[in-house]
Amino acid sequence: MSEEVQMGLTIMAVGMITVFAILGMVVLGGKIMIVLINKFAEETPVAASAHAQIATQAIENAKISVLASIVTVITKGKGKITKIKKL
Repeated sequence: MSEEVQMGLTIMAVGMITVFAILGMVVLGGKIMIVLINKFAEETPVAASAHAQIATQAIENAKISVLASIVTVITKGKGKITKIKKL
């Protein structure tokens, strides 16, 4: 191999190893940060107001209506929703 090709391959290898190492440190740092935050952060209970609950019910009813319409259109009136389960 010529000296130029060998130098190019060496630079490429060093660059790829450097990128891999830095990305590994980012992933490891993220995982450590998640563990520490979950360990030391205190959970604050969220109080839902009556207005928020009513708005949520209205949104849910609207979503159910839209889903029923979509099922009717797609199945040409032959299908109907019997159960909705959140995954």
